[in-house]
Amino acid sequence: MIIREAKQEDIDSIIVLLQASLGESLLKKSAEIWNFKHVINAFGESTVLLAEENSALIGVRAFMTWRWQIGNQIWNAYRAVDTATHPNHQGKGIFKKLTLQALDKIHEKGDCFVFNTPNDQSRPGYLKMGWQEVGKIKVALVPTFFYALTNLFFKMKIENTITPMQLEALCKIQNRELAANNLLFTPKSTSYLKWRYEENPLQTYFIYSTPDCYVAMYVKKNRFFKELRVVEIICDKDFKIKKNIRKAIVSCALEQKCYLITVANKYLFAFNIYGHFGPKLTFKSLTNNAIFDAKALDINNWKYSLGDLELF
Repeated sequence: MIIREAKQEDIDSIIVLLQASLGESLLKKSAEIWNFKHVINAFGESTVLLAEENSALIGVRAFMTWRWQIGNQIWNAYRAVDTATHPNHQGKGIFKKLTLQALDKIHEKGDCFVFNTPNDQSRPGYLKMGWQEVGKIKVALVPTFFYALTNLFFKMKIENTITPMQLEALCKIQNRELAANNLLFTPKSTSYLKWRYEENPLQTYFIYSTPDCYVAMYVKKNRFFKELRVVEIICDKDFKIKKNIRKAIVSCALEQKCYLITVANKYLFAFNIYGHFGPKLTFKSLTNNAIFDAKALDINNWKYSLGDLELF
């Protein structure tokens, strides 16, 4: 078996392998989506390793480039995402070999860390390779009926009116405020938000914006109901702005017939159920900074939006 870095010309073969191994049940798979996630990523190209046997592709392991910041220090990070082993070659330890070699590869670039939210089936494998559990992601659950009556009298039109220059200024203000809190956050920019939400081929996002705020959300279909998931909110601390954001979110939820709103910010809605309802965040340190590692292993030190951590 040969393990090597992926090249642009490997993408079609990677897609065939992903489809053979995983199907289309969870996430769509195509060259367009692969390029979106791993080539034109706003944070840079992914680290992707392939396993070959007799010139046939039998395994793939991708670590998507990401970025987190604490104080004024920016950390390069990687999301453990797309992975697959050909059905005829499972049970040979290919996943582990690819993962460990990929970790060595990204560690060569300097101090960094890996994060992801693996499911219950895959998490034990990560823990055996040195990942650590940070904790369950905290989410606010907001039943829409609490706000349905008020929305009858005042509906917000969901429009994206902010200019790129206004949005960049808004991102810089929020990044500066979050840096002052000394918590881990993903620094936002116009290019990131455009890539992550507005040009995302995996999901259609509703964007509500004014010169003072930017909100990204989408409809998630559950088994018995629809949920409006609010994945990003960029704004200042003005009360009137947040009041309009609430109205816009509720208007969108009711328009799309969603019974539940989910959002990371527990203070945005007065009526909510807030708790550890999200998936478990896991962390793999590739640093020599014990103080940072200890801080990162406490879920309360992460200031995240749902869009920072959800699988896509």
